[in-house]
Amino acid sequence: MAGVLGATVKIAHPQQGMFLVIGNGVSPETMVKDQGGKVVLPLSGFKLLAVLPFAGYIALRSNRSIQAIGPVTVDTSRLSKLVELLAKTRATSPR
Repeated sequence: MAGVLGATVKIAHPQQGMFLVIGNGVSPETMVKDQGGKVVLPLSGFKLLAVLPFAGYIALRSNRSIQAIGPVTVDTSRLSKLVELLAKTRATSPR
């Protein structure tokens, strides 16, 4: 339809993003790396947070070894407060 009307359709998406990836009974780490991604936080044997290119996210969505994958948004101000709290706790803990 767009071609008939001479229109151009563009869908904007980020170049990369952070995703929660859950393997279907297997660790998704190798699959994430194979798609050009990087594991930023392993959560359990089958769950992890990863930074992936958008094309990698699309590829993993249809992979049968992936139970679920979805974008994650980080509230940076809350994360900063947590990091400060953890740093203070660690500094005051006896060693």
